[in-house]
Amino acid sequence: MAGIILESAIVLVPLGCAAVYIIVSSNKLLFIFSVCAITVGLAAMRLRYHYSSGAHGNLVVRIKESAQPSTDAATAAADDTPSAKETLAQNQAQKKNSPTAGETQAHDSDSEAGEFDEIVQDAHRHCDIDNEVVDGSGALLSQAVTTDSTKYDIGLYGSALSYDHRCFYINGRPTWVLAADFDYWRVVLPADCADGQQLSASERVDQAKKAWRRVLQQYKAVGFNAVRIRFHWGFHSPSKGKYDFTGTRDVHQLLTLCEEMGILVIACLGPFIGDDVQGGGYPFWLIQRDHIRLRHLLRSGVKVWDNRFAAAEAEWYDHIISMIVGHEVVTKNVRGRGCVVLVQLENNLEARGPLGLPLALQDETRLLARMARERVIRTPLVTNNHQWPADFSSFTAKTWARVEKKLQSYRVIGSVYRTDLAGFTVRDITSTPVEIDSVARITRGDNAPMLALELYKPTEGGSSFSEQIEAALSQGLSALSLPGFFGLANWGNFASASLTALPETSNKYAAVSEDGALSTDARAARLVLHIARAFELQGAASDFVSSRPWIMRTALPAVRGVSFNKLPPSAIRVRRQWEYAEGASGNDTTAESPGKSESSRQLGIVTYVDGSSLPVLAATKPEDSELAFMFTLADAPTLNKGTSFALTGTLGPRKRGIFVSNIFVGTEAAADSDPLLLVAASKEIYARIVLDQQSEVWVCAEESVQSGQFFFHEECRVSGHAEVEVVDVEHAKGQKFSFVIPKSGPGVATVTSPSGVSVHIVLLTQQALDTLVVDYCSYDCSTKASGAQMAAAWGADGIVLQSAGDHTELALSCSSACQGVSVISPRQPQASAGALTALPAAETDAVYGGHPFLWQFAVELSGQNDSSTSVLSAVNGFEKRTTNWETLPWKLLPTMADLETMDEINLMSWQRDLGMFAYNAIDIGFSASHVLYRCQVRLKPQHITSPKLLLQINARHRCTVWVNGVSMSGHETFHEQNSPHGTFSAWKEALKNPGASRGPDRWGGTHTYDVTSAMRISQPPNAMSGSSAPTEEEEEGALNEVMIAVESYGLGTQSDGLNDARVPRGIIAAYWHGFNLIGEDHDDSEIHDHSHDHRTEQLRTKWEICGVDVTLLPNSYNSSGFPDEKATSDWAAAVEYPLVQDGWSTRVKVNVDAGVHWLRWQLLPPTEQSGEDGVVEPVFLNISGRVTAYVWMNGVLLAKHHVGEANLASAVLLRGGALVGIRASSNTKDNVVVMLYGWAEHSDITAENSRLISVDISLTSKSNS
Repeated sequence: MAGIILESAIVLVPLGCAAVYIIVSSNKLLFIFSVCAITVGLAAMRLRYHYSSGAHGNLVVRIKESAQPSTDAATAAADDTPSAKETLAQNQAQKKNSPTAGETQAHDSDSEAGEFDEIVQDAHRHCDIDNEVVDGSGALLSQAVTTDSTKYDIGLYGSALSYDHRCFYINGRPTWVLAADFDYWRVVLPADCADGQQLSASERVDQAKKAWRRVLQQYKAVGFNAVRIRFHWGFHSPSKGKYDFTGTRDVHQLLTLCEEMGILVIACLGPFIGDDVQGGGYPFWLIQRDHIRLRHLLRSGVKVWDNRFAAAEAEWYDHIISMIVGHEVVTKNVRGRGCVVLVQLENNLEARGPLGLPLALQDETRLLARMARERVIRTPLVTNNHQWPADFSSFTAKTWARVEKKLQSYRVIGSVYRTDLAGFTVRDITSTPVEIDSVARITRGDNAPMLALELYKPTEGGSSFSEQIEAALSQGLSALSLPGFFGLANWGNFASASLTALPETSNKYAAVSEDGALSTDARAARLVLHIARAFELQGAASDFVSSRPWIMRTALPAVRGVSFNKLPPSAIRVRRQWEYAEGASGNDTTAESPGKSESSRQLGIVTYVDGSSLPVLAATKPEDSELAFMFTLADAPTLNKGTSFALTGTLGPRKRGIFVSNIFVGTEAAADSDPLLLVAASKEIYARIVLDQQSEVWVCAEESVQSGQFFFHEECRVSGHAEVEVVDVEHAKGQKFSFVIPKSGPGVATVTSPSGVSVHIVLLTQQALDTLVVDYCSYDCSTKASGAQMAAAWGADGIVLQSAGDHTELALSCSSACQGVSVISPRQPQASAGALTALPAAETDAVYGGHPFLWQFAVELSGQNDSSTSVLSAVNGFEKRTTNWETLPWKLLPTMADLETMDEINLMSWQRDLGMFAYNAIDIGFSASHVLYRCQVRLKPQHITSPKLLLQINARHRCTVWVNGVSMSGHETFHEQNSPHGTFSAWKEALKNPGASRGPDRWGGTHTYDVTSAMRISQPPNAMSGSSAPTEEEEEGALNEVMIAVESYGLGTQSDGLNDARVPRGIIAAYWHGFNLIGEDHDDSEIHDHSHDHRTEQLRTKWEICGVDVTLLPNSYNSSGFPDEKATSDWAAAVEYPLVQDGWSTRVKVNVDAGVHWLRWQLLPPTEQSGEDGVVEPVFLNISGRVTAYVWMNGVLLAKHHVGEANLASAVLLRGGALVGIRASSNTKDNVVVMLYGWAEHSDITAENSRLISVDISLTSKSNS
């Protein structure tokens, strides 16, 4: 670091002197030149520091050279002898036992010495410095870390996993990695059983696996073949040195489950995992240690290497990697399978500041990569550090790329370190298409795949998830992950400040809600994913080609050109399958000549059509929106009129389409049997099920949903729900073709080739397509043909298909009503007991019955039409209580006014802020949602200096005030930033508004309360009353008690180069105005001296703090901050509340002056169940009213309801659904607890009593929000 400072000084000092001289000389031109030179110098030094380690032969964790040699840490680092360590331990013990600035008080006559000892000791405990860890961090990297030293060994592991610019190859099979984020820590599981008995470790693991399986089944049902799992450091480490990987935190069992279900995993190790998580995923105990620079950030936008943080990262990697190494695809495990296909280091690390300068240190990624390799991670390493297109194709990105290249050529900076693969974040890929050439410049050359590890859709309007997926595949992305696709519960305090303050943002964004309900977007995305995976062999290993004809010659007639009428070329993207040698790794494969092998015939073509923005396709009449698909065959002359044949079709409800050409059926048939060739189709094929070596089943939409035709080679027989016309094609050398036209309506058509190879085309209605589920072969199975789709089903939401050995298992994961379920499978499915009953052939419907591959089941869910009955009988008991402020564990909290009365601190006059608290809530471990404050003041008439008594509070984020048992309402200091991601823009917006959700927080935000009417002032003793002695109130003044509850929406996330994780929470400062206690022992003239410093009003007012130390909890994220949240006493039975026809409902009167109200009741065991996992009817708790409400279920903080501008209802899913875990055992009662408190000024306060707020609470089987 000293070298960097010296280099900067050599450049900047002369330039600064020159600038001063020029200013004095008033030469404007030279002044401008000097400013530019200084800017260039700063940029060069920034780049020099960014790449500094790359210029050295050896990389070690740097030790700050400017550290004082007299410090204990430096002494211990320099001397490793036992005597030095003993001296260090003695010094640490002396420091812990010695008084500090806040522990003594010099001259406050009313205070005893050491009155702040408790709070000071708490602060010291949470900010403890462990020098031994710091000493050890210097040996983390003992040799050079280069790109090659951490490179994936594709020569050794390429047969299991390889990749090129097209796709990944798993066991030699072309594969897209299509993922959605799965945050296992967001799956709600009860902390304890309803009867209070602690679950055993094995019971908690079984419960967790059952819940995870239910959620992952939904991921598979939508069509994802992978999940991105972000491992949450804070979830596993509630306190320093403690790590928990048992029960619901058992990562080994989670990855084992993914292997069993055939789901690939992108393992995101962190430590930073995203800006949607409080604290970015860092544990609270690490955030509280303000001497550690999180992400090496000294200030926002300024990074300086920190050994302590590097050592903490190493500790986390030691634990989490030990859980992953046995589950990699490249090594497999004793079960012969693996699931981890990529390991992601950090997330969005390399943010850029003003002018596009890099803020990260190259050593950060080097360190993480080296630690991963040293801990035996063999999987390819990937980062997700770039934003598309800002960090690729923008002017600043291209400019700095040229500057960096030039500086490297002159050896001013070292070489750029890169991991095996580089991912990026895309926000709406439909509006910003990805350019593979620009990506290749940042990634490792032209042969690296494109990975969008965070693919977002627009939050307001714009394109949908289905359009994002379709556009990503058409543009050649090899892997993608969709954050927020599944609306997993933001329970507890996991969510960031933005999501806590605006929970409806994530609810509206998700395509699948928490209860498993699929939106229209989710159903469309499911169809897109089914198409992609049905033709994964053709689409994944493909290259982009022009829609115009290209040169290609094959033994059989094949399409070599595609075009459309009514569509511009920009709306069409054609991808042609690469001629790979099946079974070889992607990097070693060599193309073969067409016609020489089986693989050379598989030159499939996938055409992506986007007609969403074309007004010509928005016609109301189907015939007006019909397109002409024009195809050119391989042997056709390349003339202007090279079209060989044409098909007609529409794009369907999505106004987009994915169409295939050159698809072979029966490629694994006997040698004497020719395959059936689908030359082209204008109809989308959503599923492709292989029945045997000579037959397949294709699932398509019926004509009213999406019209189209099929064009087969040779003269085929057609039976069932379609017509055929045999035609000749001019350019096909007299060969015959079959033009297959489906009939209107649902049905089944069969196309059979002369050699006996057949295709069964199943035509479904839109309603059936909305529920279509496909089961896929896992990636370690031997089946490689036809996309490895094993079975398909439709007819109900929540269908679960699972191929197991020689049979297919069928079950329902939700209790939605339906008429029946149809299944396509080469063998009869085995239905779970209870809800599903196989229908005999005589009872099957006329549309799909009579086919040996199609099975039908009746659904019998008892009580499905009487949902209100089970909800009506679900409630048992109803009790209430209020928080007793006096019994809470209060601790004295010193303000700067208290420190001013001590001789231990010397403040300059301009730094004095006597109302500021000496310790932030974070400093003493109060990082939960609420922090409570209390101030007790005794007032006499002579203390009053103003007709108004005012209390000013600067708090984050939501403050509620009571004075002497009277609600003073409250205020909110929070600002959700709308600026694009980036350090500089976040700085600008944060400085304009206090309470910024991210970035620096300006000092403003003070709110003033007029408490005159609620404050009590003692009356002077009446000399005429004849009283022998004054009362306590007359002698000491009337006691006034102020209670303040401050709700924090969450800590900063430390994202985008912003150092905001330690931005203060709770009350920052509190100021009294209108009275003065400092002159209590002096005459009135001194008290009312107007020249006296007004800040002395803060003296002699004592503040106390109360909360929950989250580092002492087994789960740091499961607390409201109220110490009495688990109280078992003081509960009183409430009156019986009415039951309404469609559920259970009550109206609670919340007295705003009574403080915090608590309600509790029990949900009886669910009465209707089906399936192995006990599928139960959903139960929603609906809360409507202008209050703050917290909801617990079996000890788990499920949800929060906040006062908003509109009196909107919040719906909390208590039980049931498809995406939630099993809340409790099916034979136990579920305990529900609700906390309520409100503000006094809202318009819905009842007229008969202005201090009451009406809150409606109901239990229903459907959400009322």
